[in-house]
Amino acid sequence: MFGVLFVLLVTVFGLLYYLAQRRYQYWSVRGIPQLDGSLPMGSMKGIGREISFSDLLDRVYFRFHKQSPVAGLYFLINPVLLVLDLDVVKQVLVKDFNSFHDRGMYVNERDDPMSGHLFSIGGERWRYLRNKLSPTFTSGKIKQMFGTIQEIGGEFLAKVEEQLDRGDPLDMKQLCQWFTCDVVGSCAFGIQCGSLKNSGSELLEIGSRVFRQTPSRMLYNIAVSTFPSLSRALGLPLFPKSFRTYFREMVRSTVEHREQHQIERNDFLNLLIHLKNRGRLEPTGEEPGDTEPVGEPGLSAESGKLTLDEVSAQSFVFFFAGFETSSTTLTFALFLLASHPEEQERCRKEILDKLASGGTDEHPITYEALKEMTYLDQVIYETLRIYPAVGMLMRVVSRRVHLGAANLTLEEGTKVMIPVNAIHHDPELYPEPHRFRPERFTPEAIKERHTYAYLPFGEGPRNCIGMRFGLLEVKFGIVQLLSKLRFTVHPKTSLPLRMAKNSGFLEAEGGIWLSATRL
Repeated sequence: MFGVLFVLLVTVFGLLYYLAQRRYQYWSVRGIPQLDGSLPMGSMKGIGREISFSDLLDRVYFRFHKQSPVAGLYFLINPVLLVLDLDVVKQVLVKDFNSFHDRGMYVNERDDPMSGHLFSIGGERWRYLRNKLSPTFTSGKIKQMFGTIQEIGGEFLAKVEEQLDRGDPLDMKQLCQWFTCDVVGSCAFGIQCGSLKNSGSELLEIGSRVFRQTPSRMLYNIAVSTFPSLSRALGLPLFPKSFRTYFREMVRSTVEHREQHQIERNDFLNLLIHLKNRGRLEPTGEEPGDTEPVGEPGLSAESGKLTLDEVSAQSFVFFFAGFETSSTTLTFALFLLASHPEEQERCRKEILDKLASGGTDEHPITYEALKEMTYLDQVIYETLRIYPAVGMLMRVVSRRVHLGAANLTLEEGTKVMIPVNAIHHDPELYPEPHRFRPERFTPEAIKERHTYAYLPFGEGPRNCIGMRFGLLEVKFGIVQLLSKLRFTVHPKTSLPLRMAKNSGFLEAEGGIWLSATRL
C-alpha cells in the first residue's frame, strides 16, 4: 500500500509539475517574448526581499521594449502581459476601454466590505459608483475644503519649526504623513486626527500598517488576486479583521452622530451621506463642470442610494490612498528641491511673488494664488515622473480583444500591466531620466512628447478620481514651507536614495532627512 501511495503521489506531483511548466510557456508559444517563470513564484522570485515589484517591471521593460510592443511574465502560475508600447497603452486605457475597464483587484464584500471600493470594483457597478462619486471631486467641492487645508497648514509649519528650534534633523516622510493624515482625516470625515499636535495618531498608525507590507503579506495579496474565486469560496479577506472593525465602526458612529444632530460639513463624508440618503448630490454651480456628469454610453441611469458599507469602503479608499500618495509626493518634492538650490530659489521666488498679490495676514495662501504658480506645477509633475507614487497600472480583459501592434488576441480574464515607473525613466522619452528638470513640463515640452508617456494618475475613464485634491494638498504643503524656510539635504539621508523593497508605495530606505533655516 505504501508503494502504491508513493507512486500515486509521484504521478500527481509529476503531472502538476508538467502542467505548470506548460503554463510557463503560455507567452512563448504565442510568439511573445517573456521573462521565464518557475515554481512556485513564477517570474517573481525575490519580490519583497531582493527586488521590489517596480524593479521587476523595470527589468522586463528595458529588456524587451525595443524588440516588442508587449512582453509576458508570470505571477505564481498566472500569465500577465506587460505593455511596452505607448500606442498599445492608449489602446488599453482609452481606445478599447470597454475591453479593459476592470483592474482585476480582489474584491470580497461578503467577508470584507472594505474591499468593495471604487478603486477595486468592476463592471457596471464601477461605472455607476464612479458616476455617483465624480461630483464629490469637482473644483467647487474641493474649494469648499480649502479652509480646512489652510488651518492644518499652519500646524504643519509650526511642527517643522518646533523641530527646527530643537536642532533636530527633519524626518520629512514622517512630517508629511502627519500633515496629509490630518488634512485627509478632516476633509474626509471631519475628524481631528491630531497627528501634527501629538506626533502621530491611531488612524495614521493603522494606515502605515496597511501599506508597509511584509513579504508574506505581499505574497498573500498576490495569491488572493491570482485565485480570486477560490479565495472568495474560502472566505479570505483582503484586510486584517482589526483594521476592518476599527474603520467600519469609526465611519458608522460618525455618520450616526451627524444624522442625529443634523450636522453639515464641507467634507467628503458629508457628500457620501447625501448619496446614502438621497442617491444624488446637488450641483453647486461654483465652477464650470461642477455638476453631476451624465456618464459614458451604457452607464446605468439607476439612482440607487449607497449603503453604509459602501460609504465605509469609499471613505477608506479616499483616506488611505489620499494620505499616503500625497505624503510620498510631498516628501520627494521637498527632497528634490533641497537637492537643487537653483530650482528651489526659482520656485520660492514664484511663491513669494504670487502670495504678495493676494491673501491676508491670517491666511496668506489663497486658492487663487496656488492656481497661478505654474513653475511649482512643473516641479510637482517632474517629481511624479521621477518618483511616481504608484509605479504600475493594472487591467484585466473583460472581453476578447485583439492587439494589432502585437498581432495578439487576448482572452477574457487575461491580466495586463502598464509599467509607469519604467516609462517615466525611458531615456528615449526623457533624456537623462534621473535628472531633476522641471522644464520638461512646460506646455511646449509636453506637446513634443507622446500623450501617454506620463501616467502618474493613470489615463482615460478610470484615471485617479482624487487627482485634483491630491495635487492641491501637495502644492499647499510646499508653499507653506518654502515661503518661510530654505531646505538642504541632511547628512543622515543615505545618498543615492535606495527604495524599500516591501512598501506598497515608494519609500526611501533610511528615510529622507532635511535641514532648514528660516528666510
